[in-house]
Formats: sequence, C-alpha cells, structure tokens
Amino acid sequence: MARRTRKSGFDDAVEVFSRLPWYVCVGLAVFAYALLHQLSQIAIPAASSPAHAASVMVATVAKTAGFIGQYLVPLIFLVSALVSWLSQRRRTRLLHEAESRTSSAPLRQMSWRDFERLVGAHFERLGYSVSLTPDGADGGVDVIARKGHETFLIQCKQWRATQVGVAVVRELFGLMAAKGATGAFVVSIGPFSADAKAFAEGRNISLVDAHSLLLADGAAGKIAAKVEAEPAPSAGSPSCPNCGAPMVKRVARKGSRTGQAFFGCSTYPNCKGVVNIA
Repeated sequence: MARRTRKSGFDDAVEVFSRLPWYVCVGLAVFAYALLHQLSQIAIPAASSPAHAASVMVATVAKTAGFIGQYLVPLIFLVSALVSWLSQRRRTRLLHEAESRTSSAPLRQMSWRDFERLVGAHFERLGYSVSLTPDGADGGVDVIARKGHETFLIQCKQWRATQVGVAVVRELFGLMAAKGATGAFVVSIGPFSADAKAFAEGRNISLVDAHSLLLADGAAGKIAAKVEAEPAPSAGSPSCPNCGAPMVKRVARKGSRTGQAFFGCSTYPNCKGVVNIA
C-alpha cells in the first residue's frame, strides 16, 4: 500500500469544505470576511493597571487573529468553492461521456474513483446535493447525497465478476442507523445475490444496476434529441383525429407493429393520436 502524502492544514481544510456545494463555499467566504474584518477593527484598551493586562492580551490576540483570518479563511473557502465546482463539472462530463456510448464497456474500463463520480453525477441530476468521501477512508460509504433535511448513503461496487452479497447490504444498513440516514443505495456493475435482495427488502435500501441507471439517464438525452430532430409535417399528411393538429410520419419501434410506418400527432406526447397507413 502506498504511503499517503502528508497534507498541510490548509489542504485538509480545503478537502473538507470542497465537499459542500460551491455556492455554499462562496457564501461562507463572504460571511467569514465580514465577521473577521469586524474583529480586526476592535480597539485595544489601555493597560491602566496590572488587573487590566489580561483583557489587553485577549483583545490583542483577537485583533491579530481577525487581521490574519480575514484573508486566510475566505481564501480557504474560495479555493474549496473552485475545487467543488471543478469536481461537479467533471462528474457531469463523465455522465455525458458514458451516455454517449452504446455499450456498458465504459463502466468496466473507468477507474473506481471515476465510477463514483459518475454515480454522484446521476444523483445530482435527480436533484440531490452530492459529496464524495475521501480516498481510502470511506468507512463503507462512497457518496453522500442530501435532499432537503434527508441524507442518503451510497455504496458503489465496480466488481466485474463477483456478485454483491448480503454482507455489503448489512454493513450499509448498520451505517444508516449509526449516521441517522434516511435511506441508502448500492450501485453495482455486477449482480446482487438473492440474500442481498431479501435483506434490502423493507429497509429503505435500493439495489441499483449501474447499467440501467445510465440507460435511464441516457433516455432523457435521447428523447430530447429525438424531439429536436422531429420531422416536419408534409403537405399530404392528414390531420390528427383527436386534436386536429398536422400529423407526421413515424415508424413503430416496439410492439406487434415494429417496423411499420404510421402517422402520429405532431404534438406528441401532449396528444397521442395515430392514423394507420394503408
């Protein structure tokens, strides 16, 4: 195992605060500057007697701390905001790249850390505030997702050949109770054992197939692309029997009429009028 590089207090602080959303870090930077700037402006009383020496010393220390801190503390928050913003962009880019592929190979080929970022990006898209746990010290949790006052723990498994057993789900359930989390997710490339599925049942733990997760995300993008490329109604197209709007020619992609052409309402999905082509 490689020895971990010793970090400075500045680096440790940035690592902690960068797990917050970038805009929260910016707000904290403004608040910290305003507070510490006021502290740096306090007046130091004159030491008229030995009894006042202690108060003079306290005021001097507070003024010095405020003077230095008004620049150092906001800098920590601003650097944390930059790291948080860059991490969010990287997660989003990973998600878009994975969606653009036609197979699940990217999931198996990416590093374990990028896999966690990808899962985090998926939950960000669902409206969660996401933070990744530090490398090598996740304690059984890879991603923490928050929505409102609720916290959810996420464990990512990039196992290619081994199925996820009940021990993983049982450990995550214990962490839910210890951390007071509302629920949890196990996102895996590989399958889940029958015991794992049975244990998760009724415990607010969702077992998620990473492949279907990406397909669900990708479907939104594909639907949007399909709408943008929607063919315009032709001069000979009939009117919709339901709403009277022009109809466009489409091809059925599933069901008993797969591959057959038909006229569909141009306002779909608001109207689902259909006219068969003889």
